[in-house]
Amino acid sequence: MKKSAGLLLLALMLLISACGSQASAPTGGTAAAGGNQDTKEPKKEDKVIKHIMSDSGFNGDIIKILKDEVAKQGYVLEPVIVNDIIQPNKIVDDGQADSNSFQHEAYFDQFVTDHGLKNIVRGFYTVFTPSGLYSKKYKKIEDVPDGATFGIPVDPANNGRALFMLRDLGRLKLKDGVTVTHASLKDITDNPHKYKFKEVDQLMLQRTLEDVDVGFLFAGTAVQIGFKPRTDALALEKGEGLPYKSIVAVRKDLVGSEKIKVLEKAYESQAIRDFYTSKYGDAIEFIDHLNKK
Repeated sequence: MKKSAGLLLLALMLLISACGSQASAPTGGTAAAGGNQDTKEPKKEDKVIKHIMSDSGFNGDIIKILKDEVAKQGYVLEPVIVNDIIQPNKIVDDGQADSNSFQHEAYFDQFVTDHGLKNIVRGFYTVFTPSGLYSKKYKKIEDVPDGATFGIPVDPANNGRALFMLRDLGRLKLKDGVTVTHASLKDITDNPHKYKFKEVDQLMLQRTLEDVDVGFLFAGTAVQIGFKPRTDALALEKGEGLPYKSIVAVRKDLVGSEKIKVLEKAYESQAIRDFYTSKYGDAIEFIDHLNKK
């Protein structure tokens, strides 16, 4: 009995001691210990830019330049390369990334509308590169025979671009008043040369060029496979009035933030300009002046 009483007394003393220690603990403990989080160490400033980039065109090639330009400003670029044109906007809208670079403004506007995205906006403009009609069989549009097949993008934002080039060349007619971002095959009112059209995903345009007489190509794709836009295109877009300006899209809550300013400055750097000029020559227009408006 005496032994049991002694053990009981010892246990009671230990319990009181433990309670006393907890009561005297500082109030600045962690949430797990039931403390007040207000005195936690301040979170370090977020200086990592999570940036989604397509593997098309020269997006992948400019990563090192962008990284260097961002690093000069005390930030870190964390790029993710994707071979998809659907996920980049959704990833930014979901908050999994800060920004993306792979699209022009017309595609962005259409995609945001079609998918009901709320948390992604245009951050800033970068460049305009003219798309064109190219062929591995013919050197001039006049050489293309009646009944020829043209490969064009199936997505609504780009579907009408080849049609507008053909219209401007007098090769077909379109419904009055239709805009380039809404034009489609159903808007053709006169097709005297009986052209046929093969609509494909824009990532398949290069491969489709092998199977058609003439194909629509984005400038970056054309240059990568050896074409020179100003001399080799059967038809080439003119930038004036077109909504196909390349953009960087960003999370809505980051608009005006320092990290987006850093990314914009990197895209406007002389190093980036020199790279693009080396690839596109005079078939590129730098439009960062639009960001100052």
